[in-house]
Amino acid sequence: MKATGIITEYNPFHYGHLYHLKKAREISEANTIVCVMNGNFMQRGTPALTDKWSRTRMALLNGVDLIVELPLIYGIRSAEFFAEGAVKTLAATGIINSIVFGSESGEIESLKELARIFVDEPDYFQQRLKHYLDSGYSFPGAREKAVRDFLKNSSSCENIVKALAAPNNILGIEYIKAITKLNSNIKPLTIKRQGADYHSQDTENVIASATAIRKLLTNEIKIQKLVPDSTWGIIREDLHKNKIPVRKDILGTLILARLRQIPLSEIKKYHGMGNGLESRIKEAAYKTGDLKQLINEIKTRTFTWTRIQRSLLQIIFGLTEENLEFLSQGPYYLRILGFNKKGENLLSAIKKNSQIPLITQPADYLHDINTESSDPLIRQLSFDLLSSDLYTLLYSNPDERQGNLDFYKTVEIV
Repeated sequence: MKATGIITEYNPFHYGHLYHLKKAREISEANTIVCVMNGNFMQRGTPALTDKWSRTRMALLNGVDLIVELPLIYGIRSAEFFAEGAVKTLAATGIINSIVFGSESGEIESLKELARIFVDEPDYFQQRLKHYLDSGYSFPGAREKAVRDFLKNSSSCENIVKALAAPNNILGIEYIKAITKLNSNIKPLTIKRQGADYHSQDTENVIASATAIRKLLTNEIKIQKLVPDSTWGIIREDLHKNKIPVRKDILGTLILARLRQIPLSEIKKYHGMGNGLESRIKEAAYKTGDLKQLINEIKTRTFTWTRIQRSLLQIIFGLTEENLEFLSQGPYYLRILGFNKKGENLLSAIKKNSQIPLITQPADYLHDINTESSDPLIRQLSFDLLSSDLYTLLYSNPDERQGNLDFYKTVEIV
């Protein structure tokens, strides 16, 4: 059985994702699709529209065969670490032949060229990157300028640099980098993204962006036209339970409470601190009263909105630099969220080929969250469970705010 991998968030599953699945099967010639999917928090540092079990069911009802959860320690990191964790998770199954990702360019060679530069890090490129970082540019801005300098004599310079301006291209480059670093035989393939751009709020196109769809939650008639019936049925059910939209004001209060509680020396223990970021975070926590104000107070050209969102989530979860380094050799397990009949057959193949355990019931490995365990599997899994416990506190409906859901929620089977 030939399997291709997809890395996604499905926040929520829409017609663009359905197109992706169709084209992935076509260009990879695979007859099964394994998806590694973020849990309850997204790579941009925001809570998901709806929980990981609802999004798993959306995916299975639309043709994904097996869903594996991306551990939190990768899921709320920069594109580089997100991609590395996702690729390593797919590679750990031992059955993946290819990875198919969407990109704005739809052309793999320019993405491979950029990946080669970033993996090899030629001296001149490194020098120019350092120059721009020292000049105050954010990392994405500095990297784009360094690439332009490095390729200035190349006829393909403009096309290659242009690829760095789009979010899905950037993720695709990171997937190729991760495959290269792993020395893996997995083949990277890309398809051109269809419909609205990643951040677009246009809803006239049937293939609207997930961003636009999330903004339409109060317009039930319009949102139905933009997602498959199965997706709409799941969203409608969660809406009626008053589980979505989640309360970002509650998240803001939880973050502010944490920041006001811990000393500056504690904030310094988190990844990416330095250059005054920890001081800006601590000072802003006393000046502001909600999450949006907090981020606006911290944000600069160097410290981008998305970077701050991720840092704040890492602080509230206790994902210190020490934790990230301790767990960096993972993943230490494959957490199965759901499967269909084909996916069930894949599980047997994974058990034969994978060097790490498959987890369908976390209770088989731990009975209480322990984010300080000396066992990396227990520690990594504890952060995933903690993310569910925090996520449910963001529901408007107090009756839905139970904890320990990972211990009694069953695997989704379609």
